[in-house]
Amino acid sequence: MKGTMGTRRPEQPLLPPERDQDGFTLIELMVVVLIIGILVAIALPVMAGARDRASDKAAESDLRNALPAAVSYYVASYSYDGFDVNAGMAAEPSIKWVGAGPPNVGEVAIQIAGGPDLLLIDLSRSGTYFCISQVANSPQTGRGKDNNWNNINTIPNCTGGW
Repeated sequence: MKGTMGTRRPEQPLLPPERDQDGFTLIELMVVVLIIGILVAIALPVMAGARDRASDKAAESDLRNALPAAVSYYVASYSYDGFDVNAGMAAEPSIKWVGAGPPNVGEVAIQIAGGPDLLLIDLSRSGTYFCISQVANSPQTGRGKDNNWNNINTIPNCTGGW
C-alpha cells in the first residue's frame, strides 16, 4: 500500500481556507499607487490653471466695476481732473482704490486721471497686471494685461485686450 501522507488530492486548495485570497499582493498595491500618482500629476496643473484664470477674472471684474464709477465722475464734471481715491470711494465704495503706482492684489490704482484721460490698473493673484483706459472723446476703452507693470502703466501701452 502506498503512503498517502505526503500527497495532495487535486480537490484540495493550495492554501488553507482561512488564508485563501485574504489581501492584495505588493505588485497590485504598487500598481494602484502608480495610477493614483499619474492622476494627481494630471490634475494638479489643471487645477492651478483654473485658479489663475479665476484670479484674472476677479481682477477684470474689479476694473469693469471701477470704470463706470470713474465715468460717472467724468459725466458730472466733463473731466477726470480731481478723480482720486476719495472720489472713487464715493462713487464705488466696494472697490479698494489706491493712488498711482503698482497696486497690490485686490486694489485698483488710479494711474492717470486728468482731462479726458483715464487709466486704471489692477493686479491679479496670478501676478498679471490688468489695465483699462478711457479713450479720449470716445466711448471706447482700451484694455491690456502684462506681467510687468512698466509695460502697461501708460494709456498708449494699455492695449492687447483681455
